Amino acid sequence: MTLPRVPDNYYLDYFVRLIDLVKLRYGDLLCAADRQFLQAIEQTDPVAVRLLIRLYLRKGPCFVSAKLRYHEVPDCAAAAAALVAQGLIEADPAVYAWQLIDLLPIAQSRQLFSPDDPRCRKTDLITRWLADETLQPCSAWGLSETIIQPTGADSYRRLQLLYFGNERQTLTEFVLEDLGLFQYESYSLERSNRLFQDADDITTTLALSDLADDFYRICDAKDWSALADLAAQVLALVPSERLTRRWYRLLNRIGYRLEQAGDLDLAETCFSTNAQPPARERLARIAFKRGQYQDCLGQLQAIGSGPICAEESAFYRRFINRVLGKLGQAKRTFPVPPLRVTRAHWVRGPGSVEEQACEQLGDAVWLENALPLGVFGLLYWPVIFADVPGVWQHPFQSAPTDLYDEDFCAQRQTWLAPLATHTRAQWRNSLIEGWQTKYGLANPFVHWSVLSLEVLLACFDALTQAQWLGLSEHLFTDLRRHRAGFPDLFQYHGDNYCFIEIKGPGDKLQDNQINWLTQFARLGIHAQVCYVRYDAQPTL
Repeated sequence: MTLPRVPDNYYLDYFVRLIDLVKLRYGDLLCAADRQFLQAIEQTDPVAVRLLIRLYLRKGPCFVSAKLRYHEVPDCAAAAAALVAQGLIEADPAVYAWQLIDLLPIAQSRQLFSPDDPRCRKTDLITRWLADETLQPCSAWGLSETIIQPTGADSYRRLQLLYFGNERQTLTEFVLEDLGLFQYESYSLERSNRLFQDADDITTTLALSDLADDFYRICDAKDWSALADLAAQVLALVPSERLTRRWYRLLNRIGYRLEQAGDLDLAETCFSTNAQPPARERLARIAFKRGQYQDCLGQLQAIGSGPICAEESAFYRRFINRVLGKLGQAKRTFPVPPLRVTRAHWVRGPGSVEEQACEQLGDAVWLENALPLGVFGLLYWPVIFADVPGVWQHPFQSAPTDLYDEDFCAQRQTWLAPLATHTRAQWRNSLIEGWQTKYGLANPFVHWSVLSLEVLLACFDALTQAQWLGLSEHLFTDLRRHRAGFPDLFQYHGDNYCFIEIKGPGDKLQDNQINWLTQFARLGIHAQVCYVRYDAQPTL
């Protein structure tokens, strides 16, 4: 996306806002390097700081000084010199050859590093020099142009982490809000609600992020020989309670790749650190691969007696009979979900099978998860955006940081309990009021662009309050996984309604779809699966 021209101090103003909030909330946790960085910023000409911020927002870390052009920085050379004087930029930094090749145009790189092969490609040239360990100033490589590199990248990174609470978001969030692309709910950002409580927590968060980046690079390169060393580094971390879920998630991803590579011992070590799905499933599969069927059965029985999520339940049903067969024990049968099934034959037309279904069936809308989730998101808006300590880090959050944590509901009983006592009329009024007062504000469950209040109310009116409570309770048991799998269509006419899952030729029900259709049947909600076959003549 190309952003329009912005006022000269646009990014600087946002950077100042970021700094002010970080100093207010985390001033006591800033390290000496961070404080020195901020002091240098304050002592530098604002026009020069505009250039520095622009460089932080670009892919670096090195830049060709003569090629820098920004309308808010009239003299980039003078600005760069001011930044060098304050120690915020290094001129002629030491780099590896491959870094310089990646930075420069290919013709220039060939002159410096491949004069005998003037047609070589940049990727080949980088590969050729990648193993070279010579680290020296750019000028020593024979480059006459001035190369610069910001020096406070680590402090800038920590400031962004402290502001956003993650490394996914950057200063562009301010721009997107100003452009009206995203709008956010208001919530408290008091110091008492901050995410990080000590400096070690910040350091561990950054270390986890770096190790996760290493993991994805290993996967991209398919360099499985590096997995063992990476696993050892991750296992050596001692994360705080707040970071354990993230630590477990990375260990499980590494463990899965190790299992695929055949290192079952180290994979088992990774998975044994936690019970976060799919750790228990993978441990059962490892035992099965080793022929340890009795141990595998024990793992499965633990999963079957207390599944953490729907995926664990589905795995238990799929896998238990394979293990019982190996042990010579009687296999188990599971009740078939009470699904209502219909079949239709249509002439194939343009568009998806869901679009054709809306035309064929009439009075139907294709909204899938967006419809019931929209009702849920509006009804439980006060719960989602409750003032819970430690979950609101900055003004650009569409959801609290603990949305998918196991104790999400436990932390919000003060807001959940009153909602359960409201009448159906109160629920309906809050749905209308939420639509009118919150329209456009980011909510992880409400997709404004595809919904209308008319359809939302029709969906709400179709079910009883007890049925909505049942759906909400099931959602709350696993918000991450249960937010998907709803039927494709909602068909309604007067007091009649039906949720319909459309399956084209060769398409099968997924586990999450079966899960929701089973819940619909349990709650007495009208739903069906419609299997479509294309014929020469319609026979619906």
